Amino acid sequence: MIKNYLKISLRNLFTSRFYSIMNICGLGIGIACFSLIILFVKDELSFDAFHTKKDRIYRVCEKLDAEEGQGENSCSQPFPVAQAVLNDYPQLVEQAVRFFNFQEASHTLQYQDIKFNEKKTFFADSTLFRVFNFPLLIGNPEKALSEVNSIVLSQELAEKYFGDQDPLGKIIKYDGKVELMVNGVFAKMPAQSHIHFDCLISFSTLKALIGPNIGSKNWVWNPCWTYILLKEGVSPEELEKQFPSFIKKYFPDFIIPQARLYLQKLGDIHLTSKLDYELEPNADKSDIFIFFAIGIFILIIACINFMNLSTVRSTNRAKEVGMRKVFGSYQSQLIQQFLGESLLLSFFALILAFGLVAVLMPLFNSFSGKNLSVILFFNWKNASLLMVVTIIVGLVSGIYPALFLSAFEPINVLKGAFSLGKNSKLFRQSLVVIQFAISLGLIIGTIIIYQQLKYLRSADLGFKKDQVIVLPVRPPMAKAYIPFSEELRSSGKIINIATMNDILGASHNTHEYNYEGMAPNKTWIYFPSLIVSPDFVQTLNIKLVAGRAFDKNIKSDDSLSVIINEAMVKHLGWGEPHNALGKQFFTPSGHERVIGVAKDFNFVSLKETVGPFVLDLADKRNKIYWTKYIIIRILPKDVKNTIKFIEGKWNEFSQEYPFEYFFMDENLGKLYKSQDNLAKLVGYFSVLAIFIACMGLFALASFTAEQRTKEIGIRKVLGAPIYSLINLMSKEFLKLVFISALISWPLTWFIMNNWLNNFAYRINISLWAFIFSALAGITIALGTVLFHALKSAFSNPVKSLKYE
Repeated sequence: MIKNYLKISLRNLFTSRFYSIMNICGLGIGIACFSLIILFVKDELSFDAFHTKKDRIYRVCEKLDAEEGQGENSCSQPFPVAQAVLNDYPQLVEQAVRFFNFQEASHTLQYQDIKFNEKKTFFADSTLFRVFNFPLLIGNPEKALSEVNSIVLSQELAEKYFGDQDPLGKIIKYDGKVELMVNGVFAKMPAQSHIHFDCLISFSTLKALIGPNIGSKNWVWNPCWTYILLKEGVSPEELEKQFPSFIKKYFPDFIIPQARLYLQKLGDIHLTSKLDYELEPNADKSDIFIFFAIGIFILIIACINFMNLSTVRSTNRAKEVGMRKVFGSYQSQLIQQFLGESLLLSFFALILAFGLVAVLMPLFNSFSGKNLSVILFFNWKNASLLMVVTIIVGLVSGIYPALFLSAFEPINVLKGAFSLGKNSKLFRQSLVVIQFAISLGLIIGTIIIYQQLKYLRSADLGFKKDQVIVLPVRPPMAKAYIPFSEELRSSGKIINIATMNDILGASHNTHEYNYEGMAPNKTWIYFPSLIVSPDFVQTLNIKLVAGRAFDKNIKSDDSLSVIINEAMVKHLGWGEPHNALGKQFFTPSGHERVIGVAKDFNFVSLKETVGPFVLDLADKRNKIYWTKYIIIRILPKDVKNTIKFIEGKWNEFSQEYPFEYFFMDENLGKLYKSQDNLAKLVGYFSVLAIFIACMGLFALASFTAEQRTKEIGIRKVLGAPIYSLINLMSKEFLKLVFISALISWPLTWFIMNNWLNNFAYRINISLWAFIFSALAGITIALGTVLFHALKSAFSNPVKSLKYE
């Protein structure tokens, strides 16, 4: 029986080659697209899942709910939190691990004459390998980070510095200060980790750099990313209940009313965490949802194609069904036959999908920013999932045609009185409407995503980021900043130069302040701020709405002056910007006053609203510590030679640290990388979805033309013009496009408006995106149908009238 079913199925596939190819290609492309999207989504959802104790690992976070200040929601902690939690709650906490990097972009490592700046350098506790499963290739995980002045390198760094030599026991110099012994080498880190590092230095080494107490008495400064491993059977809520008393015990009095500690599950960090001082930019769960929905939509479009084409082909199978029923076939047998054919087509489509995924994977990786392997597609879990999906697609796609075909009345069929009927036509039209509603929605969504991304990239940030290069700085170069900057200024190759302690527009810190009119029971409150040099405002072209900028010729500015933004003036209730001038704004650096008010500028990404902000100068004692970056506005001409000149001057002042730089606008552009990837992926997959829909429409139009061949011949004989025949063929499909638009528009607006609400600064959804989608749908429908319409209109009517 099965052999007979297979023989009949193959015969029918070869007999209707055009429709079979359309079905297999449509389903194959649909399954391939869905497969790539599923691999992407699974990769995003599997972040940090390789740690065997992942369900017990939590990050300790701190929220400062300042009544008058801006506060912060930080993913990092003060130095002593980890050890204090271990000491106070041994019954709840098994281990704790801290990561620390001096809040600097890179650190210099040197072996003999080999010297490089390494960006992913962290200090870490010796318990790291007891908590996390970062793979160690060489070395003892229990001892690798337990000794003072020890370092663990990635395999790539080990090869970079030592080549084929055994790295264990080799000495590397860190930042020209401390000699470190290589105690281990770890393998390439899994891409699905929210933290990546190229080398780890033992936390105990900090004693030689910071001092023996390593910040153990400072419960305000929070530079350590702190993770804890709960004991078996302990819930995070049990520890969180202890945090209020923990804060009262250790935190300074002025911060206790504001502070709240809470735990963040390791597996939630990548997709949901948007805290201050994140280790790396995280993805957005809503973006993943949109992308997954596109995969489902593409699969639905492919299934609709299959159902439509199988149904319209039923006229060619009617006599077969009638004869088989006359000879005693049961309806159940016919259903099995047609479902078998559907499944066979699905498996052919799966084979095509395998080939397409193998070919498209490198291209997909370049668009998505991933490094997925084709091997993932062929592992048993993913292959099994696709087999299940293929079977479901085959059954879902084939169930209606199977029921429809098996229900034919043999008497009507053999009398020639069979027709598809109004219900069948309505069903097909409904499916086409669904197809085009999805396609139009994807067109609108793509336009809106691109518009929002363009807005994020071109929006006025309140400062000029173009033609600005940024140099990460170490203390020796910070000491030489004044002569270095004077050399650059005198060259005539640059416009201006300044320093800052964080990258404006990407990151900042919060600092304690006390302002005029503050409640008498308050000591300090926290506001976001940057510590800068006097020429900072001029270098980045920040506009002032009142007062003046810092002036390096006024020596008292470094301890007596601050610049605040308009949002700060409003926040403190000082009225108009000029009213703020001269107001007291005490800091730990001195009794300062407001000398200027800056027009609001985006000191963080455009996903967040502009809040109160302070620009402050480092006092003479701490100037070197706060000089983390040098920013240089260069002339737009001869950029390469200007950078070479700056590098030459750098090397004159600093032989200890290799020269490195990046452009400020490119660095800020990385904040929107996930939206970049989303825009590309949505755009390309939308095109593929529309292409699949067009394949189905093309085949459907071909069938419609065949059905109306004799009618068209009669109309031509009676003198019907060409345009009326084209109109006859096209108007049915155009009507369906209009209905699709009416369904698609409100749903798409609702979805995309919710997505845009994730951004503090967003575009308004314009009507032209919806109009364009309708015009695109009409163009696609006309272009798809026009071929068959013209072919039928220009055919010889004599042949048409002979058609059977």
